[in-house]
Amino acid sequence: MLSVFVPGNRVTVATRTATIGIRGTGLYLECVPDCTYACTCYGMTQLDPVADPKRGETVKATYHDSPRYIYASASLSKKGLLIEPAPVVNHTDAELILLEGLVGRKVPFEGGKY
Repeated sequence: MLSVFVPGNRVTVATRTATIGIRGTGLYLECVPDCTYACTCYGMTQLDPVADPKRGETVKATYHDSPRYIYASASLSKKGLLIEPAPVVNHTDAELILLEGLVGRKVPFEGGKY
C-alpha cells in the first residue's frame, strides 16, 4: 500500500505485526504473515510492534530516511529485534508525486533518487 495522508489528521493502520500511527505522511507498506515493511517516505509515524508495543519507535522522515521491518517475533529478525532498519524497496518518488497531485498537494522534497 502506498498512500499520502493529510497533515493534522491522525490515522492508524493495523497489520498482523504492527500498529502504525500516521501524522501527515507519505507511507509505503508491505505485509507478509510475520513481517511488515514500513517506509515513512516523509512525515511522522509511530511504529508499534504487536508483539511488544512498548518497543515502538517514532519515525520522523524528510525523504525515505528510516524504512523499517517490524516482525511478529524478535527471533525472526537477523538482529534479534522486533523493529530493524530496512532498505527502500518497491515504491517510487513518481508514485508519491502522482498521489499528492491527485489531492492538490506537492511532495515536500525536491528531485529524488527513488
